Amino acid sequence: MENNNLNTKTPKEVVKSNKKSTIFTPKFLKITLIISLILIIGVGYWFFRNINLINNYANRTYPGAYILSKDLSGLNKDELHNTLVSLVDNISNKEVSVLANDQIFNISYKDLDANINYNELEDKILSFGKNEGFFKKLKLIKKPENREYEFEVLFNDEKLTSFVSSISNSVDVSPINASINISGAGINISNDSTGLKLNSSALLDNIKSKIKDMKAPNVVEITGDVEVVEANIKANALGTVNNKISSFTTHYPAGPSGTNLQIAANNIDNIIVMPGETFSTEKAIGPTTIENGFVEANTYVAGEVVPGVGGGVCQVASTLYNTMLRAGIIPTERLNHMMKVSYVPIGLDATLADNLIDLKFVNEFDYPIVVNSYAGNGTLTIEFWSNNSVKNGITYEPVSVPLGPLSADAYLHGYNSNGELVINQYLDRSTYQPLPN
Repeated sequence: MENNNLNTKTPKEVVKSNKKSTIFTPKFLKITLIISLILIIGVGYWFFRNINLINNYANRTYPGAYILSKDLSGLNKDELHNTLVSLVDNISNKEVSVLANDQIFNISYKDLDANINYNELEDKILSFGKNEGFFKKLKLIKKPENREYEFEVLFNDEKLTSFVSSISNSVDVSPINASINISGAGINISNDSTGLKLNSSALLDNIKSKIKDMKAPNVVEITGDVEVVEANIKANALGTVNNKISSFTTHYPAGPSGTNLQIAANNIDNIIVMPGETFSTEKAIGPTTIENGFVEANTYVAGEVVPGVGGGVCQVASTLYNTMLRAGIIPTERLNHMMKVSYVPIGLDATLADNLIDLKFVNEFDYPIVVNSYAGNGTLTIEFWSNNSVKNGITYEPVSVPLGPLSADAYLHGYNSNGELVINQYLDRSTYQPLPN
């Protein structure tokens, strides 16, 4: 008996089974392989092409680089440098125009040696994007974002400073102090006048801040600050000088020392010492040199009497010291001679030496002091003039108290209007060496 159940599949099921067995047929595999090769070749070509593109920019600027609207894309180092040089040449045609005290002063960037830091800027532009990964580099090249590079314009500091100095020399006007001339009892006062002063440091800083900007206009316009400078000594202040407050006279022989004395006396004549100001006898007389008219005369050096240029000026210092004390003024710096002198009492002298020894005092009055000095016919007189109120009715007198032949103490006595001693101030002690045989 035949078994009819040996093949129970339907025709449709047989068809389905046959289809499943034919999916990976040689034809199918061949097509798949072809497609895969095409994709591999396509991807490889894409990579190869874009690697070449990236490599082409290895030594060139990436797209999107600009300076002053100049496109720098794709430039190699030499091309970039030449482009920047051209830009600097254009910038060199700019100029600075300074207005100061209604005067105009111009200078070109070229005359200021305008330049830039080429190496730093070129490295910055060329290195952009070079350290990024493959896909980032590709994006920077194919889809660039514009970037504007800036630089600072550099200049020759010495030439810039010289330019500002030339403006200052043209603009600055020194103020003129009032002066006073006392002759006998007559007082003549000249007027003062104001001056002008350019604020050079502020102008220099202002110019530097503006011209370093690469986007500065073709003409950089700057206004210099010019200040009015008042005179240190004004006529209205000298107008308060109305009285001789002290005087002292010494006598001198004719000869070289007398010549030096007269020059020194003339140099300090009519010098004005304003309130709070320090008077320096050495500075007022000036260097005792041949060029200043001084001659050789006897001086004290290391216990010896030897010839020296300027010998005799110390008598002016000693006379001035006694005039100072009679005005109630105590010096801030004073030194006695090495050996005694004959023209003032022992302990009441003062010596000088260029750049070494000085006689100084500070005007602590509220009014100017005028030094009036005249020498002639063997007589030297030095007077102090100021306002008649400065001594408060006190009459001052220096006193020498000898302690022996080579030493003395000095005091300053002050007497009121009744002749009573109201001030007895110790000054100092002076010690001398004996005169050489």
